Amino acid sequence: MAYTVSELVKNLNSAIRISKTLYRIEIEGEIVGYNGPNKNGHIYFDLKDKTDASVIKCMMFGSKCTREFFDIIREGAKVTLFGSLNYHERFGLSFVFERISDGGEGARKRALEALRRELEELGMFDEMYKKPLPRFPMTIGLITASSGAAIGDVVASAREYNPFVNIVVCTALQEGESAVSEVVSAIKRMDEYGPDVIILSRGGGSKDSLWTFNDREVAQAVFDCRTPIISAIGHKRDESITDDIADDHQITPTAAAHKATEGVRDLLSMLSAAPDELTMLMKNRVSAEKKRLNAASDAIRFNSPISRLERDKKELEKFRSQLPSLMDQAVLSKKTAIEKYRLKLPPLMNASLSGASKRRDVYISSLEGLSPLLRLKSGFSYVSDKNGKNIRSVQGIKPGDALDIRVTDGRINATVNETEEL
Repeated sequence: MAYTVSELVKNLNSAIRISKTLYRIEIEGEIVGYNGPNKNGHIYFDLKDKTDASVIKCMMFGSKCTREFFDIIREGAKVTLFGSLNYHERFGLSFVFERISDGGEGARKRALEALRRELEELGMFDEMYKKPLPRFPMTIGLITASSGAAIGDVVASAREYNPFVNIVVCTALQEGESAVSEVVSAIKRMDEYGPDVIILSRGGGSKDSLWTFNDREVAQAVFDCRTPIISAIGHKRDESITDDIADDHQITPTAAAHKATEGVRDLLSMLSAAPDELTMLMKNRVSAEKKRLNAASDAIRFNSPISRLERDKKELEKFRSQLPSLMDQAVLSKKTAIEKYRLKLPPLMNASLSGASKRRDVYISSLEGLSPLLRLKSGFSYVSDKNGKNIRSVQGIKPGDALDIRVTDGRINATVNETEEL
């Protein structure tokens, strides 16, 4: 039975898809015959081997091509393509690729820098999104490769600080075409399991295995994880985007395990030192209380009735012994003052009498100037009515009124005959 061309092509493509060596593989070579994307955005070129003996047609659909790929694809560039063989009815055998990477480290660095800038613009490196690590985790989730020493290192290091911690391991490939999807899946499954903290560990390895942790999908999975993540992807010489996005970054799996359990270590260390510290605190407390007790006893003794009576008795005895001398001093002082006043008294009395005599003479002179007798002697007289009221005006006086006139040597009784106003 003969195949038709269409059947043969269909069978070839089916065989390619089930072949591990022809479907979703990587090939390396040098780009030749590249003229840029066609009107649909698709890219076509040939990839030749180092010996120039082997050439295969390659193409990428426009929907798969990104800006960083355009920076890599150029005539003569040595590249690595990831994709699958495909046999087309009209164009024959070609390699349809989905990703392209530069054969040199420069392109990878440029792509990494571009991704880092993108994630930084999205705020995925911001400290505000980093979750605090639990101080006393009871369960640690470990994501690492099934081979290697990372599992043993993490278990031994974690239980060195916390012998009671549970460690749940989820293995994932860390390099190869399915590494990214496996790591992303492991992060999501571990997050759903719900440990207290997750350690994402690479434990060394090649640059290709490090590149898995510079992938956009892995970075997003770490950022979206609800459980705090400690990234331990490489050693001091390595650096990955995952390290920057994770809630904490340690350079080795051992350091990550120690970081996750250091709270328990510190607690156990504190508890081991607690008896000595408690003993010292108790001694200090007892010493302080003894001082307080002694001070209180002294205060009680000082303020007791007997002590107060003793102090009052001493004060009285002191005053009794001092009283005669104090009285003698007071008497002597008074005697001295009296003698001083006795000597000063005669002059003071004489001066006071002299002043009083002068004031008396002044008063006498003033009284003599105001004396009505002296005025009567000068020819004046004092006229009053029958009631003794002094007459100073003709107002109220009428003929027939009796008047009393006083002169120097006597008194005259008179009757008013007539009044006249002046």
